[in-house]
Amino acid sequence: MEWSEKKILVMGGDLRLLYLADALKDVFHQVGTYALDGAGQLSGIERFESMESAMQWADIIVTPVPFTKDGKLLLTKDDTVVLLSDFSEQLRENTILFGGNIASGVMEAAHQKNVHCYDFMKMEEIAVENAITTAEGAIAEAITLSTQNMNQENCLVLGYGRCAKAIAKRLQGLDAKVTIGARKEAAREDAKAQGYQGVSLNELPELISTQQFIFNTIPAMVLDAQLIDKVNPHGVIIDIASAPGGTDFEACKQNGITAKLSLGIPGRYSPKTSARILLGGIVASLEH
Repeated sequence: MEWSEKKILVMGGDLRLLYLADALKDVFHQVGTYALDGAGQLSGIERFESMESAMQWADIIVTPVPFTKDGKLLLTKDDTVVLLSDFSEQLRENTILFGGNIASGVMEAAHQKNVHCYDFMKMEEIAVENAITTAEGAIAEAITLSTQNMNQENCLVLGYGRCAKAIAKRLQGLDAKVTIGARKEAAREDAKAQGYQGVSLNELPELISTQQFIFNTIPAMVLDAQLIDKVNPHGVIIDIASAPGGTDFEACKQNGITAKLSLGIPGRYSPKTSARILLGGIVASLEH
């Protein structure tokens, strides 16, 4: 069967999956949705009222980015609960599954049923585009939450992976003074070569009080209570690391510091662009 003739189901997710469902109509003959907020406004798409009927119908299932926030439930609209255990049980043999950071338990169940899994976050092109979108959104959130400009302000970026690099580059474009905090010396040296200051995480206690904006991308407790005690009371912390993030948010609350765990930025700030990126990943994977 030509892949465009397969039945594709969009299940759960945010606004970007709504745009994606609409865009899939131009590529697939049959598109369905389940537990997708706003799906009622789309024409030419089949809407399912139960997970069982939806998953029995589908040849290809597209799930959210991220797949889950708590490791127990699929990320869906508020009034629908989809347990990952139920989802795994309903997976049909030889179907295809797309999602972002698909839970390991679901991957195991999929493997047993010969379900082919494609993880959006492991696709290089999507990861690069996602990092750019995430960086723009993270900076937008920081500006919204602050009373100060980025221009000439001290900005600390923790970590030096794809998203951290994208954030740092855009901060530099806003004429901010950018410092990278990273564990590896090679990362710090690379950061310095890009025109940033590079410090080890051990140096944060001496430095952090001077930073107006702090962006954390490290999925471990980096900004603990001791460090939070030293943060500028007027500073802003944006944490984009996977839940629960790398910030002691309770300590931030006690100290009156503005801090936000900001997940799923692409879906909130640029859902249409993100949908286009995901569609490209789906088509490229099926054509491969």
